[in-house]
This record gives sequence, structure tokens and C-alpha cells, in this order.
Amino acid sequence: MAYFVSDAVWALVNDNIIPKNMFTVLAVNYSNAVIAAILFYSCFIYAEMSTRPEMTRAQIENLQVKLRIPVLVEMVLLLISFAMRPDFWLDKDLEPCPLYYFVLSFIPCIYIMTVTVRCLYRGLKPQNRMHLKTYLIVMSYTPGCLVAAGAQIFFSLTTPIFCFWCTLIILFVYLNSQNRLISTDPLTGLNNRNQLRRFLQLKRDFENMYIIMVDVDHFKKINDTYGHIEGDRALMLVSSALKKACSFFDISIFLCRYGGDEFMLIVQTETPQDVVKQVRECLKEEIANREGSMNYTIAASMGYAHWDGDITTFRDCVAIADKKMYEAKHLN
Repeated sequence: MAYFVSDAVWALVNDNIIPKNMFTVLAVNYSNAVIAAILFYSCFIYAEMSTRPEMTRAQIENLQVKLRIPVLVEMVLLLISFAMRPDFWLDKDLEPCPLYYFVLSFIPCIYIMTVTVRCLYRGLKPQNRMHLKTYLIVMSYTPGCLVAAGAQIFFSLTTPIFCFWCTLIILFVYLNSQNRLISTDPLTGLNNRNQLRRFLQLKRDFENMYIIMVDVDHFKKINDTYGHIEGDRALMLVSSALKKACSFFDISIFLCRYGGDEFMLIVQTETPQDVVKQVRECLKEEIANREGSMNYTIAASMGYAHWDGDITTFRDCVAIADKKMYEAKHLN
């Protein structure tokens, strides 16, 4: 919204509705440059949070601090140069020089190209296939913004093409975010039962698919003894371990919170025991690296069953995997 207002004021100055002088021209162009940098900084943060659900709050805050530095440097240097040498940036007709447009677009281009490359790289991974729509939306934002901004600068300075594009993509992002709220577990960030139903409706001719059920041991005792906050903490730790385990395999894995303290993995593999082993190793690693102290032990029991990919046999396979999981739980 801030950029829309700034761009509208810029159009008024450009058309001399607001008196066009060195101060007003520099003011609106400074505003556009700063807000554009902040806008694309925000796009970068949104893209990272959307495509890396495993990020912790500390990692997000650290990333935000690093990415703010170029924006702050641009704000300070432009302000100083505009104040000390305004004629350097404007020609005799009070139009910005080419160097200004380079500075205006430099930081946004760096942010936007980095986002595109990173999203493309993550979107190609098999374990991210179920979230391909999110990656495509984020990836489309970046080249689209460059094209819209270039079209406004070089073809129609008086038409707010860039603002129109931003409005359109914000609508897409909003709709996608609402869809994610419906299909994502709010605590762990994993797929929920709604997304599982969608997954089961997909056509597939895969072989060697396995359903792996994961259950947190003594979860009720953790809740009853230490409270629901600690129970949530335990669930988030286990979900983080599951995400990390999935990232080790170059295979298709659907991961969801099945309900309560139960998680489900649907894996295309010939060796489901390797997936179970990797989950155990990642859980041990997460426990060893956990922040703060815990007065309880976190462990998980797992069981798996072969599934032929037919939706009509899904419940039976879940029941078999559940049974094996509880057998493993009684042995622990």
C-alpha cells in the first residue's frame, strides 16, 4: 500500500499536478527507491518462510537482520547524495538519470533473482512435490515484477503497470495462504488430514509404496505432568526430525500430522526400514540439539505396511501399520 501511495504521488508530480521541482522530484523518487527495496526484502522473507517450513524463529530473525543491511545502506547513501548533490541525479528537465534507475532496481533484482533460483532448486526436489504450487507462485512473483517494472520504466511511465502486477500477485498470495491454512497443521507446519485426502485422490501408478506411522511415546504423560506447552514442544521437535529425515532421501515422501501425537509418512521406496532408521537418527539429533532443558524423554514408535496405491485399501494398510507401531511401542 505504501508503494501504491508513493507511485500515485510520483504520477501527480510527473504530470505537474503537484508542482514539479527538484525537491518534489527527488522526494518521490527517494520514496519509490526505498519502498521498492523494502517490498522486495519482504518478498524474500515471505519466500523463505513459505518454502522452508523447518526454519526456527531464531533462524528467521537472523535472516531478517542480514537482509536489512543492504536496504539500510541504500537508504542512507541515497539520502546523503540527494541532499548534497541533487543535480547529479537529475537532468535539466528534472528527470532521473539512468544511474538512478540502476540504483532503484539493483537491490530488488538481487533479492528477486536469488528468490527465483532458491525456489526453483527446492521445487525440483521430490519431497517438495506436494507443495509445488507454493513454489510456482513464489517463483512467478520474481520475474513478473521485473517485467512489470521494466515495462513501466521503458514503455509507459504514466501507467502504474508495476502496481497492477503487485495487486494481482498479492491476490494470488492471499488465496494461496488461505489454502495453506486449510491444508496445513498450524502447530507443526506439516500437512493435515485435509491435505492427506487430496493426496489420496491423486492418480498414481507407483509401486513399492509404504505407509509409515509414527507415534510419540508417553505423550499423554508429558501433557499431564509438564503441561500442554511442553507437549506442543515435544510434537514440534518430532515434526522437525521428520522433516529433516525426509530431506535426506531423493524420493517422493508425503508427510502429515495424522492426529494428536501420530504422524504419517507415505513413501515410495523398496527399503522402508532405511526411512525408519533415518527418522530415529534425526530424532536423536534434534533431541541432542534442542534448546533449553527438558525433564522428560522424547521417543517415538514406528510401524509400516506396504500399500498398492489404491485408495480402497488405504484404511486397511493404515490399520496394519498402526498395529505394528503399537507392537513396537510395547517392546520399548
